[in-house]
Amino acid sequence: MDILIDALLAWIGEETDYDTHDLPHPIVRVMSPQELTREYYSGVAHLMPEDGVDDRLNALFARTDGPNGTIYLLAPAHIDYAEDFDSPTDNPLWREILLHELVHYVQWKSGASDSWDCLAMGEPEAYTLGGRYLKKTRTTDPLPNRMFWGRIYARC
Repeated sequence: MDILIDALLAWIGEETDYDTHDLPHPIVRVMSPQELTREYYSGVAHLMPEDGVDDRLNALFARTDGPNGTIYLLAPAHIDYAEDFDSPTDNPLWREILLHELVHYVQWKSGASDSWDCLAMGEPEAYTLGGRYLKKTRTTDPLPNRMFWGRIYARC
């Protein structure tokens, strides 16, 4: 996982003005859909779906968990087309999800998010970079309306 994180951080550094050299890694916890749902709804368990799985969740970034934040990430076997790869972690769709959360990590570590009205302001950039990553890996983007969602989720 460390090599993949290094590669994705380097890619973010090449595609943006962020300095990603020598950034310490966040903790990355790979989880089942049930575990990820429980993490998301911790503190508000009464809002959790009855079946214990929120299918909309792929990942979360928590700044305050661990010394450099924690990325909670859906296990690669649960991502579309995982079965097409020798290792599900080679799936560009899964890697883009990790990249998206690493963008939020870099936004935080660089101080870019310090002046935002809310953390959601970083979503358009994360969605844009994710789309660019998929395009560069020649992967069909499952979100053809990616910029719409980036702007919708950027509401404070």
